[in-house]
Amino acid sequence: MALPHTVSTGKSPTPTTVLRGTGRRDRTWFSICATIFVIAWGGNQFTPLLTMYRAQRGFSELAVNTLLFAYVVGLIPSLLHAHRLAERWGPRAPLVLAVPASALGSILVAAGSHNPALMFAGRMSTGMALGIGMVVGGLALDSLTTTPGRAPRASAMSLTSGFATGAGTAGVLAQWAPAPTTAAYVLHVILCAAGAVLIVRFAPKTARTPAVRSGTARTRIPLPAAFHLLVIPAAPWIFGALGIAYAVLPSIVASQLDGFTTAFSGLLCLLSLGLGFFAQRLVGTTAGRTGPARVTGVALVVTGMLAAACAAATEVLWLAVVAASVLGIGYGLTLVGCLRDCERLAPPGRLGTMTGRVYCLGYLGFGLPTAIAWLHSSFTIGTTAILLCVAAVAVVSNAGGAAVLRFVRRVHPG
Repeated sequence: MALPHTVSTGKSPTPTTVLRGTGRRDRTWFSICATIFVIAWGGNQFTPLLTMYRAQRGFSELAVNTLLFAYVVGLIPSLLHAHRLAERWGPRAPLVLAVPASALGSILVAAGSHNPALMFAGRMSTGMALGIGMVVGGLALDSLTTTPGRAPRASAMSLTSGFATGAGTAGVLAQWAPAPTTAAYVLHVILCAAGAVLIVRFAPKTARTPAVRSGTARTRIPLPAAFHLLVIPAAPWIFGALGIAYAVLPSIVASQLDGFTTAFSGLLCLLSLGLGFFAQRLVGTTAGRTGPARVTGVALVVTGMLAAACAAATEVLWLAVVAASVLGIGYGLTLVGCLRDCERLAPPGRLGTMTGRVYCLGYLGFGLPTAIAWLHSSFTIGTTAILLCVAAVAVVSNAGGAAVLRFVRRVHPG
């Protein structure tokens, strides 16, 4: 995506000017990536603590999975509207808002460890911050580069590394540190303070997101059919894969963990997200290398679900580890592939809208653990059968979308 147009002076910049501009841009790039990382840390640190809340606070399986899903309530509105904030006030103001909102979420969850209502409010605040960080941070990165695919990959890797580090650290602190219900959240608040300093100093103040031409209504620019038929069907499985990897699998093998369920949950978070991060690094930035990422990612998510179904049927520990690993790689490739497709397909002024929709649908996938727990408790449907059905839905929706697009292009070529 082209950078904002500037008027040429007819003179070549001096070496000092180039170095200063490059250094400033590098610091801006780092500060935005660091902010996304810190906000993502806060969004996922709750996940490995689910088993602790079950054991130490007596929360039911449905209650903890509902709290896991609660931040979607704050996340969805911010994903849908964050790009408008960036266009109106520039990226810095929304990001400056997102960092303390993420810290507030940690404070409320830590203070309300005996109060599900207060924890729910904290999770909502965390979700709002995460939505702003993902959309506005991604748009800010996109405005700093002309290399296709670089911004989506950096955004995805910042998110994934924050998710992984936050979950892994929280699992370790909850298992072995004093004050297991507060230690991880205190650390996150400290990181948010550092992130706020970075974003205030280096984030661009003015709106640098792509604008719609004067006199053109945003809603009149249609989104391409490929987005609706290829990207949208893949999006729910981005975070649906992670929900199964570290919210469903630990409970499946909990009877074999001998008191180390929280640490094992943190391990699965770190493993799945770590492998997803390295998979994203391998994608590259050229169109030829990013094209298969989404398709390969969805195929691996389906494979991981089948492995998870086997783990649920046998309660074999190593199968759960394998399933989480495959799901993590599938998550990483599906996320970066969908973001790359949005960058490639977006009409003028619609990148923020398309990115927000991908993340909205992606985070609806985090409802899978809640749905699985509800079906299991209300209708006594086995986890194995549910996972097999979920895998079938993923195959049908994605293959069906691709088939419809091929038919449409054959009937209406060009």
